[in-house]
Formats: sequence, C-alpha cells, structure tokens
Amino acid sequence: MMNPLRPLSLAALVLIAGSGTAAAQTLYVRKAPPASTVNLIVNSTKAGSAQTDQNGDVRIPIDLATHLKKQEIDARVFVDTCGAARTVTIAERDAAPLPPDDGCTRQEITGIFVIQRVSSVVVNVGSPVATLLLRQGSYSLRARGPRRSAPTGLVVFGGATMVNYADALDFGCSGVPTCSGNDSGYEYTVGAEYWFSKYISAEGGYFKPPDLTIEGSGEGFRFNSFLEPHLFYGAGKIGIPAGPIRFYGKVGFNYHRAESGTTQHTDELSVTDENGNTTVTPARDVTVTGDTSGWGWVLAGGAEAWIGRRFALYGEYGGAGIKGDSEVVEQGNIDNRIRIITFGGRILIR
Repeated sequence: MMNPLRPLSLAALVLIAGSGTAAAQTLYVRKAPPASTVNLIVNSTKAGSAQTDQNGDVRIPIDLATHLKKQEIDARVFVDTCGAARTVTIAERDAAPLPPDDGCTRQEITGIFVIQRVSSVVVNVGSPVATLLLRQGSYSLRARGPRRSAPTGLVVFGGATMVNYADALDFGCSGVPTCSGNDSGYEYTVGAEYWFSKYISAEGGYFKPPDLTIEGSGEGFRFNSFLEPHLFYGAGKIGIPAGPIRFYGKVGFNYHRAESGTTQHTDELSVTDENGNTTVTPARDVTVTGDTSGWGWVLAGGAEAWIGRRFALYGEYGGAGIKGDSEVVEQGNIDNRIRIITFGGRILIR
C-alpha cells in the first residue's frame, strides 16, 4: 500500500484553493503542441480525447461517477508523451495504471491528489517536467497577460484646474464697509516630466491661475482691483506604483509674473471752515498699475491611472505660494496662497 504522506518534489506544483465551484471534475492540459491530441484515461478506461487549440490548451471533462461509480478519489497522475500527443492518466491511489504505449515516455507527477466533485485538474506540459495545479473550484484557460505598470520616461500632460485664493478677500477687503470679489475659478496647466525610475521624477510646467478681482466701497469712495498672474514651476516627485496606478507627492518652487492694478474713485468733497469758507475737492479717479514678480513654493499630491500603454488620467490636490514685489509701488506687493485641484491626462512620449 502506498504511503499517503509521500513527499512532493520539484516535479509537481500543487495548489488547492477553496474558492469558486465547478459543475463536475475537469481536466485542463496547457502548453501542449498546438492542434495535437490529448487523451484522458481514468484507471484503465479511456475517458476522453480532444484536440488542443492554437495555444496548446484543451479542456476535457472527468466523469468519475460513470467510470468508477465514485464522486471523489485519492489519485496519482501520469503524463505520457507520444510524439506530439499527450496522454494523462488519473489512477486511484491503489490501482495499477495502464502501461504507456510503445514509443511513449511516462512521468508521474509526484503526490497524492484528492479529486472531488468540483475539482479542476490543470496539467502543464510545456516544460520537460510536467506540473499540476489542483483547484477545488472553477478554472479559466483565458490567457492572462502581464499586468500593465506605470511607465518610466518622458511624459507630457495637460489638465483643467479649479483654484481658490486663500486669503485674498480678507486682505483686500480689510477695513472696507462693503466689499466683494472673485477669488476662485477654473483655468489650465500644461507641462512635462521625466520618470528616471518608477519612483522618482522631475517635473516642470506652466500654470495659469484665474484672475483675482476685488471691488469695495465706503463713504465717499469706491475701488476695484485686479491681479492677472502666470506661474512657471519645477518640482521633484516621489511615486509609489501599484500596477497601472501610481500615487505620488511633489514639492518644488514657482516663479510668478503678474500684472496688477487698482482704480479708486473719490466723490466730490466740500469742507466749510469756522469762518464760513468752503473748500471743494472735486471728484477724481486714480488708477495705479504695475507688475509683480517673485519666487514661491509648490506642494501637491495625487494619483495617475495608466488606462493604456501610453495614456493616463490623473487627479491632483495641492497649493502654491505667490509672493513678489511690485515694480511700481509698495502697495502692489503680493504674498498669498492658492489651493489647486487638477484633473487631466498624461501621454508617454518615450
């Protein structure tokens, strides 16, 4: 009687998985010669035969109930090679299998395998030593290609942005009785990056924040101000790839140039002194414009999903500092923060 605890060797690969169900026992033979014949023998009875497909794969039902009047057996498995043909013998542990035909070579896949009503027996004959996968459940012959991964190399990108100036209205409306403005909006960004590996890249680009406008009024005056900035930035990025998805963070600097200006209207003012003399200051409009420039920071995090070999969608959240001195008057100096949400696409160039 054979020892049920006989050791496995490198000649066999055995995996028993408990997920899924199958209608009946099934033999799958993989990587045989294309359009070749595969035979199935159960104990000493021929139980099936089929031709392999163009990939050398084939599926043959195993009907233990018909051939052995059993639903489950402890079995040994043999593979005979007869030129291009293959014969797989599933024999009960204590049964003597049929000998191989003349001119055929046989190998036994080492181990005792529990073949149940829902078993899928997958025999891979694509290498000199056949291997076996035993799955208690369903199995698919569908080819599984390599999982797509986030690429390295040169990537260009563009996206739509939603931007908010963090403190602009608080600063611009300070002390003004009636004040409002537009401190958020939608614009765009474009740029390029180079992934030196899946984990490290350098990125540079152009970002257009929306124009900032503020309007206010009080007793005897009203004003409106605007800021039209442009940002150029560079950053280093660290990525964490997870297959075709890559999570990343970036930190860097930006250089901004902006045109800004304020127009203030003062109403006519009449002042009468103690002697009854009246001084009239006529209404007037004063406009001051200028340019600002300076350096700030960039900080963001996001994720990209490579839905094709060369195309990805990405989303990002971050912020930037806009800080610079006016070239005209000190009142035109700027020191503010913007919050940025970006959605866009990336294209791998090489």
